Amino acid sequence: MTEGFLNLCFKLRLRRAPAVSNPGLLSGLVPVASRLMPILFAVCLFAFVMTVSHQKESRVAIAHANDDDRDSRYIAPFVPTPEEVVVRMLELAEITPGDTLYDLGSGDGRIVIAAAKRYGIKAVGFEINPALVEESRGTIKQEGLANLVEIREQDIRSVDLSPASVVTMYLYPNANLRLRRAIRTQLKPGSRVVSLQFAMGDWTPAKTEQLKDSAGLTRTIYLWRIAATRGR
Repeated sequence: MTEGFLNLCFKLRLRRAPAVSNPGLLSGLVPVASRLMPILFAVCLFAFVMTVSHQKESRVAIAHANDDDRDSRYIAPFVPTPEEVVVRMLELAEITPGDTLYDLGSGDGRIVIAAAKRYGIKAVGFEINPALVEESRGTIKQEGLANLVEIREQDIRSVDLSPASVVTMYLYPNANLRLRRAIRTQLKPGSRVVSLQFAMGDWTPAKTEQLKDSAGLTRTIYLWRIAATRGR
């Protein structure tokens, strides 16, 4: 589909003006066409680039989701979450002062840092990449949040979720599915789970919300409450 669209754009750019019986009419049309064709080509090329940028993330996600990475050290790669999306994820969780937030695959620590700064709660990030662990710990120290925020270098598949009342994640479909058992059995009723971009199989979310980030990409946020999904 994308290839066909690009071919159409190049045809618009390179197509010759049709032959006409009136030379005077042709002399008037050619300058207009010569001015319009580059504009049409530029519009087509811009639309193509935007289409590719939107599709790229989906293709990468599907590729990782279909990988049989049960023995892989990394369950999902680090993809930064835009700040405005982080804020909305935390808002949907309806955080209260007594909450403890666990971020599974915490990357550079932006979600746990935002949770501590905005709500004053304890937040723990779990990240297996040593470089990201070091980076996020450095940021936490600079922000003066060491009393609230902790980063643990740990595979998220081995995390005990029971101390958490809010769990956030931006993983891939297979990763979400592998975590369902721990989420269902370890989290207390009333706990909230917020996932960016990917659902949890046949679990029905309490809320689904879409928003456009600063780059113009549409993001989907899912919220589950453990009281609604427990036992499924």
